[in-house]
Amino acid sequence: MIEFKKAVVKKIEKAEEYIQEIFLDIDHPCKKAINYIEMTGPVNPGNIVLVNTTASTLNLGTGGYHYIMANFNSPTSQKLPGYGHGMKLKYTPNQINILFAEEQDSLLHEKFNEKLDLKRKLIFIGELHSMIVPLCAHIKFRSENKKKIACIITDHGALPVWFSKNIRLLKSKGLLDTVISIGNAFGGDYECVNIYTALQLATNILNMDASIISMGPGIMGTGTSFGFSGLELGFYLDFCHSKSAQALFVPRISFKDVRSRHYGISHHFINMFKELVIRPVPIVLPYMDSKKNYYVLKQLRESGILSKHPIAIRNGRTIICSLTRYGLNPTTMGRGIDDDPEFFYAAGAVVDYALMQNSK
Repeated sequence: MIEFKKAVVKKIEKAEEYIQEIFLDIDHPCKKAINYIEMTGPVNPGNIVLVNTTASTLNLGTGGYHYIMANFNSPTSQKLPGYGHGMKLKYTPNQINILFAEEQDSLLHEKFNEKLDLKRKLIFIGELHSMIVPLCAHIKFRSENKKKIACIITDHGALPVWFSKNIRLLKSKGLLDTVISIGNAFGGDYECVNIYTALQLATNILNMDASIISMGPGIMGTGTSFGFSGLELGFYLDFCHSKSAQALFVPRISFKDVRSRHYGISHHFINMFKELVIRPVPIVLPYMDSKKNYYVLKQLRESGILSKHPIAIRNGRTIICSLTRYGLNPTTMGRGIDDDPEFFYAAGAVVDYALMQNSK
């Protein structure tokens, strides 16, 4: 069920090209809302709006904001853009038409009939949206800004790319060259049907040097071995290796997460590598102090995955130089690099390893 309420727009707290952050007069403890301009048009102070309050009422991670469903003060008919016959959020009240890069109306259509070639292409896969900032910063820094980066956003987290502050920040600093949204995710620079065509677009058509595959904010987990929304990334990793890509998965490492299943190296990573990733893929770890290093290696050894996947260890602490160079202070689960350093070192180590291997 959807819980929705009427509200009055009191103030536009922040506005960008595709998104407005709004303060509401509403009968609800949460007074903030998000409006996606491409979906519902712009709102102004005094407008009466209908908002989805479900997540905030349930105090979910996807809460903190309500979402504008309709503006009663806008015209009853919005003119559709004159392009694109693809639909995302299909068969829901919010279905939106977009132009798929591979559809017949696209100027790129014919290029998708060519064979996918991932040989020696750099592909980084990260299960948390917070991994994107350190990955982009480190790739740009270590390559002296020479490598072009595409980010492929899956539909395992927030569906509108416009919601991502990380994406907006990276693009404003020139650290991310293009964004491709797939599945039911939407709002990228390009839209693709699936991971295959997104990789075709990024690597073969746009000729990006590196691709990052991740989801929008808001990974879903149930505390079970395989009940989390990043599971499909394990299949993507295997697929990329089947096409001879130089693909690596960023391990999710934390010694500040109070949940035992995410302490050390996350059970998400272990379960994917144990059950889903068929081909041997290097597991790249950062330098850690001896106690933490022993703990993570013990986790990997006891899981049995070391018999299939080799271990590589790289410094990782070089990520500090990258973040400092670009004036970035990213967080994960509210924790920064000073609070949860191994999380960020892991991203640094994976990039260092990949760039070294790619230069051979």
